[in-house]
Amino acid sequence: MREGSEARLLNRVVRCTPEGWEVEPDQRHADLIVQDLQLTGANGVTSPGEHDSRDKEEELCEELGPADTTTYRAIAARANYLAADRPDLMYAVKELCRGMAKPTRLHWHKLKRLGRYLVEHRRTIMKYEWQGHESEITGYSDSDWAGCRATGKSTSGGALMVGGHFIKGWARTQNHVTLSSAEAELVALVLSLIHI
Repeated sequence: MREGSEARLLNRVVRCTPEGWEVEPDQRHADLIVQDLQLTGANGVTSPGEHDSRDKEEELCEELGPADTTTYRAIAARANYLAADRPDLMYAVKELCRGMAKPTRLHWHKLKRLGRYLVEHRRTIMKYEWQGHESEITGYSDSDWAGCRATGKSTSGGALMVGGHFIKGWARTQNHVTLSSAEAELVALVLSLIHI
C-alpha cells in the first residue's frame, strides 16, 4: 500500500499514513449492539464493565426468559467478535460470554453496561507508528486472584508488544481455583509464555 491509501480487510479499515499504519475495527458491530439494546441516544459510561457487589448478584440472579436469552446470546456473540479487535472490551466481553449457557438478569445488566460504553466509544483506531527493526517481543501478564465471586476462579490477562506496537491481548478465566495470589500470577505468566 502507498502512503495515504486505505483498504478494507474483513470489514476492518487499514490505512497507511505518514506516521505509520492504522487499523480500525468494523464499527458496524458497535452500532448494531447499541441499536439492538435500544440505547440509541442514551447516556454513555466511561468503562465497559463494573465490579460486582454481592448484593447486586443476589438481587439479579433470576434467569432470563427464552426470548431474552436468544437476544442476549446474539448480542454477546457479536460483542465477542468485536472484542478480538478491541482490547478495551476483552475482559467485559469475556464475562458476558461466561453467561451464555444460562444468562440471568445480572448478565443482562452487564450487557447493557457494555452497550452504554459503546454509545460513547463506538469507534477506535489502533495506531502502529513507524519504528525500527525490533528484535524482542515483550509480554505483560496479570491476574485478579479469585476475581469471580461465584466460582473463586481468577482471570488471566495480558498483552504482547513488539516495540510500541500492540500485537495480541487476552482475558481468560483460569481453569482451576488458585490457592494464592502468587499461584494465580504464575498461571497468568505461563499463559503469556504460551502466547509467545
